[in-house]
Amino acid sequence: MSGSESEKDIETLIDVYKSACKTVGREPINKVIHFMNLIDKENEPSIDGYELDLSGNLPEFKNRRLDQDDAIALARELSEDFLMTDINLSYNNIGNTGAIALGKALQDNKFLEKLNVSMNDIEAKGTEAICTGIQMNDNLRSLSLKGNKIGRQGGILLSATLQVNSSLTELDISDTDQTNESLIALTTVLLDNTTVKKLNVSNPLLNSEQEETTIHFAKMLHVNYSLTELHLSKHGMKDFGATQLAESLKDNKTLMYLNLNCNKISEDGARAFSSLLKLNTPLKKLSLSSNRIGNNGLAALSEAVATNNCNLTTLWVNNNGITETGLCAMAAALRSNITLTNIYIWGNELKNTACNAFEQLMEGGKPRLLQHNTDIVPYIVDGVTYLAETGHHLFSH
Repeated sequence: MSGSESEKDIETLIDVYKSACKTVGREPINKVIHFMNLIDKENEPSIDGYELDLSGNLPEFKNRRLDQDDAIALARELSEDFLMTDINLSYNNIGNTGAIALGKALQDNKFLEKLNVSMNDIEAKGTEAICTGIQMNDNLRSLSLKGNKIGRQGGILLSATLQVNSSLTELDISDTDQTNESLIALTTVLLDNTTVKKLNVSNPLLNSEQEETTIHFAKMLHVNYSLTELHLSKHGMKDFGATQLAESLKDNKTLMYLNLNCNKISEDGARAFSSLLKLNTPLKKLSLSSNRIGNNGLAALSEAVATNNCNLTTLWVNNNGITETGLCAMAAALRSNITLTNIYIWGNELKNTACNAFEQLMEGGKPRLLQHNTDIVPYIVDGVTYLAETGHHLFSH
């Protein structure tokens, strides 16, 4: 769009939005109108497209989070093929009614590539509408439903959608009360799906200690050649499940990031991943934070890092009951490995020897470990080295 045609089109879109707001009895959101005027001035989209952030946790929405009526008005705008490529509606209160309106808009919209409706009180009914919209949409690339209690029914609906949709590459359904049945349905679909690249299914509601879902994910990874990122935090995973995953990944050629935070993986599980790393697979990021791998587990990983692996770049081992022995083994491994640039160790037993070892990695004009690539920083009191937490790991996932 350019010139008078652009001005006319934008003015029309603004009128459509204001009229929709009036119909539902809501005041127009100034940020939306400003966004539309900005598009008019730019003429052409930026390299990242047109992104509209209406997240309810922004300071400007502190006293006015979006509700179902706001979503209905925005959906009316999206139905007009408004040139918006990315909309963030997370942490609002749009509910099922708002989700239904957005689902209908997806059936017509040809520009939207990313939709974030995390934490919005959406249930299975709203998910069904979004799924219907996705089935008729070949442009949406990313969908986040994180924190909405869509449950088993919502998960199965999404699995069915992935059987027919060929555009969605990123899906986040963490903290959505997924069950054994819905996760098994999802892994079954992913046996053949070649589109999804990034998947987050952390913190499901599993009703068994037998690790059935982990086994199904392992079987899927054995044949799936599209996933590059997988989050399986809080799955109650033990050494058996972790070993199954590691074995399957020996034949996987695409997965680069595996997040296994907050599980029950101990020394044997860590040894299984050590064996995997020795094969120099494509895995670049491995998170084992808040497990129980201990000294022997980290020592096994250190051996792989020191001798056989040149692909792993990031390792999280926070809160794993590791003491000086394991930490010093990893510090030594870092000296012979040049590719592992990021490591996160806070929450373990950081006593004098370990503190000295990591301080040495971080000192000098060309430190082996840069401060912004870890969650610790050394400081000295009365000639004794200590390590403090920096918090960088909070933003690293």
